[in-house]
Amino acid sequence: MSDAAVRPLAVPSEAVLVMPGSKSEANRLLAATARAPHAHLLRGLPDALDVRHMVAGLESMGYAVEPDGDAGTNVRVGAARDTSVTEAELFCGNAGTAARFLTALAAVTPGEWTLTGDRHLARRPMGPLLDALRALGARVEATNGRVPIRVSGGPLTTSAVTVDASTSSQFASALLLVGPSLPDGITVRFAGEVASRRYLELTCRALRQLGAKVLLSHDHARVEPGFEPPSTPLHVTGDWSAMGVWSCLNSLSGSNVRGDHLLEGSDQADEALTEVLRRLDGEGPREVDVAKMPDQFLNLAAVAALRAGETRLVGAANVRIKECDRVHVMARELQRCGVDLEEHEDGLTIRGGRPLRGARIDPDGDHRVAMAFALLGCFVQGVSVADADCVAKSYPAFWEDLEAVHRRHRAVAVVGMRGAGKSTFGRALAAALGSAFVDTDEVFEQRHGEIAAFVQDHGWGAFRDAELGIVTDALDEGTVVATGGGAIESDPLLPRLRAHAHVVYLEATAELLRGRLRGSARPSVTGAAVEDEVEELLRRRAARYRGAADVTIDAELPTATQVAQVTAPRPA
Repeated sequence: MSDAAVRPLAVPSEAVLVMPGSKSEANRLLAATARAPHAHLLRGLPDALDVRHMVAGLESMGYAVEPDGDAGTNVRVGAARDTSVTEAELFCGNAGTAARFLTALAAVTPGEWTLTGDRHLARRPMGPLLDALRALGARVEATNGRVPIRVSGGPLTTSAVTVDASTSSQFASALLLVGPSLPDGITVRFAGEVASRRYLELTCRALRQLGAKVLLSHDHARVEPGFEPPSTPLHVTGDWSAMGVWSCLNSLSGSNVRGDHLLEGSDQADEALTEVLRRLDGEGPREVDVAKMPDQFLNLAAVAALRAGETRLVGAANVRIKECDRVHVMARELQRCGVDLEEHEDGLTIRGGRPLRGARIDPDGDHRVAMAFALLGCFVQGVSVADADCVAKSYPAFWEDLEAVHRRHRAVAVVGMRGAGKSTFGRALAAALGSAFVDTDEVFEQRHGEIAAFVQDHGWGAFRDAELGIVTDALDEGTVVATGGGAIESDPLLPRLRAHAHVVYLEATAELLRGRLRGSARPSVTGAAVEDEVEELLRRRAARYRGAADVTIDAELPTATQVAQVTAPRPA
């Protein structure tokens, strides 16, 4: 894939998606188990590019990472290392966790190791980690504290060190992850505040899963030597970072996209995103500090561009040294879409709620930039994302899941008077959405025969009861349902529509309806001629139609125009 064209979300989604495993969690567990004296079964390894780089680096140093089963998501790690392997190049792509964790592992692994990466990784800082490793007695060489890095691995001369983790908590995490395999464990003191501390807590959780004894305080962490023998497999849980784009889409559109494989109460920082989104509800100025969830900065910037009011995103200085300078790249590309904003050192001030335009987005190779603009494109016509495959770094199935979000939309119930054109419009809308179509009058006649004959034999009450069951059964995700004109008069139907459907009301004037119904063979509801009872039926039904409707469309418009109005971008 080169470019990905993003189409606006026409209808709120009800998709349930299997979230990829957390690459942050996976790489921590891989690093921690590699030097364990016992083999650990690690389940749910994501097929993310960052994790592939981590696995390849471990294997290049002779560590055992053996597949367990055919799926490729389960591996056995640890228990042995091929000591005949004494030198290798460890290519890390643009994987910051892999580069930092492998550097620490290389420092305690006998041999000569060279860590390299792509042009993006060459801009990412490694200096504080390298300084800490040298203080521990490791032999490390690098220019300007960046890859390529040459490491002569072997025993360390001390077990206590101070590290500056104010730029990235990964520097401290890398040191802690090798702690259980060191003769005296490791004590890591923090120089100043730790950036993204929740990720450091995630590291400690991974170590505790291995039975390691870990103490984490405000200014230092201590890992005791030794591992416990494995008693149960280790599981990589779903990635709350990946879920972030869908949580934002839910907030903007009223969708209910859910993520399977997510652990509630995890140590992943991004689990708290829904609380932040609630604070962005409504109009007016807001300020959000993203320091605790930096991976959501980009998604929140997209939300800010769409909400009415000024949003100031702060605490994002560290995201300038991620896969790209995310603050600058997001500002540049949002401005191409017509967003009014200001860039500052630690974030963006975005004045949102204004009309936006589509653009071809250059994500600068950054998976999270690509996904954030896919989110924006669900509400802005004409957005496309170049280098779309860059999402493979963390979420290889992202574009397939985006299609599923469109396809598994909430049922669309089309309501309105007989003669309003519900069946014609419903079929056209279903074709535009790639959805199934159900005409409840047609289903009724397939089951019970002609409506007029049924009403004559059993009455309107019996018809409404049968119709209610048909409409209720038809309200499945990914379906467009044309309801009968009088279905709205069934009291039990209204709460079902609110709970399970996106309702489109085809609003027609009495004059239009009389013209369309003149000479109709449809059964009368009131006893008057079909065209003569229009005003009375409109009087008793119109308020119910409007009360149920999420979208109201003029029934006199051409069908193509009606469909275009329903499928136009429309944030909640």
